[in-house]
Amino acid sequence: GAPAGADDDGDDLEFAEDGRAVAAKSAEGIRIKYERRKRAAATLQRSRGEGGGRDPLPGVPPPSGPSAGGPVPPLAGLASTTFDDHMSPYVSLEERSMDERLHEAAGDDRVDTRGERPVFVSSTGLFIYMKNSITRCTALTRERTFFLLQRAFQKKLRAYAAVLEGKLPPAEPRTSNVVAKMTGAASGGTTGPDSSAVYRIPPGGEVTVCHVIDTCEYCAETVEALEDLIRDRIGPSYRERIDMGEEQGAFQDVTARCVRVLVSGLEQRLDGTMRDVSRTNWGAFDEVGEESPYVGAVHRTVHPFVAKVRELIPSSYFRSFCDKFALSFVGTYYRTLVGLKRISEAGTQQLLLDVYSIKTLVLRL
Repeated sequence: GAPAGADDDGDDLEFAEDGRAVAAKSAEGIRIKYERRKRAAATLQRSRGEGGGRDPLPGVPPPSGPSAGGPVPPLAGLASTTFDDHMSPYVSLEERSMDERLHEAAGDDRVDTRGERPVFVSSTGLFIYMKNSITRCTALTRERTFFLLQRAFQKKLRAYAAVLEGKLPPAEPRTSNVVAKMTGAASGGTTGPDSSAVYRIPPGGEVTVCHVIDTCEYCAETVEALEDLIRDRIGPSYRERIDMGEEQGAFQDVTARCVRVLVSGLEQRLDGTMRDVSRTNWGAFDEVGEESPYVGAVHRTVHPFVAKVRELIPSSYFRSFCDKFALSFVGTYYRTLVGLKRISEAGTQQLLLDVYSIKTLVLRL
């Protein structure tokens, strides 16, 4: 009988030169078949040439394409690229899956404490999903569909930054002169959406704000790594168009707002104490005693708050928080003292003692 692989279409296997069996319909099998045809045509051409140079197959054009010689063009990726323009339903499906995660993240306050800083579980879950999504997509194509998926990542990352911002306490309008002075000092005299608002942090709420800071820091760093991964895997024609700087900026903006929320929240807890200073009749003092009760109240409010913030957020953000709070509180305390109506000599000495204690507290932040 004819040797295996001799028929053009009837066999399921082709055999390489080393005797290895290859599926006939695979890319390598097709290549072997065409190379076999090319060798047969060359042999026939030589035999005809020796018989007088006549055309071996009169009326039949010479072979062209893969059988005419030269390498067989690669087939990998050609089919998937053909369908790139029709892959939008796949990208939409990935977007809907990420939307579901974002919806769950809004009400999920679970924290992953395994890393250097505690972050919301939803953040690590979102990036793991994106990494798996990249694996799924690049198994099909690395061109236009992958680029559209990257655009979807950008949109969902900005949405997640908004989810994190939504975990902060709502802004409230200024309600008193004391609050206005404190908030104005905290913002450094600048104007903007936060300069006309204050934030009241419920007991223990500073922990959530710190978790938002840590999560934003983690997201900003991971977005950079995600950008490098995408740029490394996407097709060359799209590589220079990968830029996720805006998404990093979105998380950094939320972090900056968190610091302002912490400053304002601590200020609001001291609002009542500053009112007590203003209401005290300093003109009735006829002797100097220990530090005034309000000094102890300031210490009992500030110390545990600051200690918790120091424990939870990176040192660079903690320093920023301390600088802003000290600037604000010292300015408010100064204006409160200047606004007192009558002060006796003993009252002046008492306030001098109190100021020294407050100074010591602020310097120890």
